[in-house]
Amino acid sequence: MSIKRVILCTQQFGNYWSGLGAYSTSLAKGLLERGIEVVVIAPVGAEPIEGIGWIEVEPAKWDFTHGKWLSLSYAYAKAIRSLEADLIHFTDARECYAYHGEIPAVGTLHDDYFARHRWWPWYYRRDYVDWLQRWAYYSFVTLLERKAIRNLKALAANSNATAETISTRYGIPRERITTIYLGLDLKIQPVDEVLEMERLENPKIIFVGGNMQRKGLPMVLKAMQSLIPNYPKLRLQVLGKNQNLEKMQSLAAQLGVAEHVDFLGWVSPEKVAYYFRHAAIFVMPSLMEGFGLVFLEAMAAGVPVIGGNVGGTRELIEDGVNGVLVEPHSSTLIEKSIRILLWNTKLRTKLLNHGFRMVEKFSMQPMLTNTLHFYETVMVDD
Repeated sequence: MSIKRVILCTQQFGNYWSGLGAYSTSLAKGLLERGIEVVVIAPVGAEPIEGIGWIEVEPAKWDFTHGKWLSLSYAYAKAIRSLEADLIHFTDARECYAYHGEIPAVGTLHDDYFARHRWWPWYYRRDYVDWLQRWAYYSFVTLLERKAIRNLKALAANSNATAETISTRYGIPRERITTIYLGLDLKIQPVDEVLEMERLENPKIIFVGGNMQRKGLPMVLKAMQSLIPNYPKLRLQVLGKNQNLEKMQSLAAQLGVAEHVDFLGWVSPEKVAYYFRHAAIFVMPSLMEGFGLVFLEAMAAGVPVIGGNVGGTRELIEDGVNGVLVEPHSSTLIEKSIRILLWNTKLRTKLLNHGFRMVEKFSMQPMLTNTLHFYETVMVDD
């Protein structure tokens, strides 16, 4: 059965700040290019794109959920009532929570950290300065997320790791979850000797991520403490917005590295590309990670990457081949990996070349083809 009209519900679009927004924006553009009419429902402040239907909704001011996803789910459901489509796609699956309409709906799973939730609050104390609040919030969202995604016709996951966790922890049959690797059309940018020399003479490490603690920033800051005495020109550039930003700045001060760390806040996708291009290393040693589109963005810019040896990152980074994997709780191993990549030019060249190949593998066209097949399968089964 051919798909003619799809509704995409997404909390980020156009001027996005995370992989979710990059995915939603690329998916909408790709579907449009394939001749499918697309209607996007997004919150006020998102950025429409020519040729794509556009409906703005307003999340509730009281909503404390990240991205205000809970009240957005009700706003989406209300907007959908007056629309017709072959399929509804919630680009973040949990945002289907309030939808109970007749149009078949699917959702994409981008993470599994709520599914991995532990009901013992002390579990979070080692890794998070806001551990008690985080435990309470995760407890709340885990219950809602479990209920929400069971209402969907089918689920897509950004990695096998995400699919396996959601299936196991939420009791959803694995066959109901299709792994569709995310992809972007990224321009590969080779690195010449002049740029590489500039990168290593005044080295900058770049970290890009919103949920800074979960993505390993505290351990990177601890690694900086040991690196700076030997690399006095070394700088860490932190891109992203987060409610605990001030606490991360305080941690940098406590560790004595604040003068070497630039907290740049939210940066537009175009400017992020600039920072990647001038960085010596990209590091994001996540404690948990569904996939990590940002690694592909770094690889495309010709930047060696360091990631945590967890979740979907292991399906994207092959240690010592196209990047480096580290134990995310070990600042010592993070420091060691950074040191190696600051002097081993032969290894850097190897990682860059294989990184370019990985970018080509995870392009948008395979993602689109697999997504359309996923849609068609859902429609046949409906």
